[in-house]
Amino acid sequence: MGVRERISASLTDIRTRGQKLVELNVELLKAELKKKAQEYGGAIGMLAAAGLLALYALGFLLATITVALALFLPTWLALLIVTLVLFLIIAILVLAGRNKLQKLQVAPPPQAPVEAKTTIATVKDGASKTAKSLRPTKKAAPVPAETPALTESESPAPATDETPGTPSTQARP
Repeated sequence: MGVRERISASLTDIRTRGQKLVELNVELLKAELKKKAQEYGGAIGMLAAAGLLALYALGFLLATITVALALFLPTWLALLIVTLVLFLIIAILVLAGRNKLQKLQVAPPPQAPVEAKTTIATVKDGASKTAKSLRPTKKAAPVPAETPALTESESPAPATDETPGTPSTQARP
């Protein structure tokens, strides 16, 4: 297998694995968002229950006021106690729902961003290792300790966009 075939196979493998990693990260994000939506649903359910009980409490409060004003008998005391208990339950549900919503708003999805960063780091590391393994190894030329300064007449040729060993695009027959 030649170098070109190895490079082609490596790039195909990298692309396939990258696509799979992206798909897995998307699935993880979907699962986390689904869980978060369920938690929001629970908190909203508590707030809805508190609203319903508040409606009943209002009814009991109105009944209590009516009975208290009409009769001045101990019946109003019983209705007042029921109303206060309903308001206590409402307060507990509202506080629990509010606390749960505040906790949900503060915490981001825990795994998806971490997995995405890990995936990016792994891909970069793998790409650099692959690129290094495909480069031909050459012995480095020794660097002279001191290079003399060039005069204007000895200045190097101007840099071109051509790479060494490629034919010039200007001088074609």
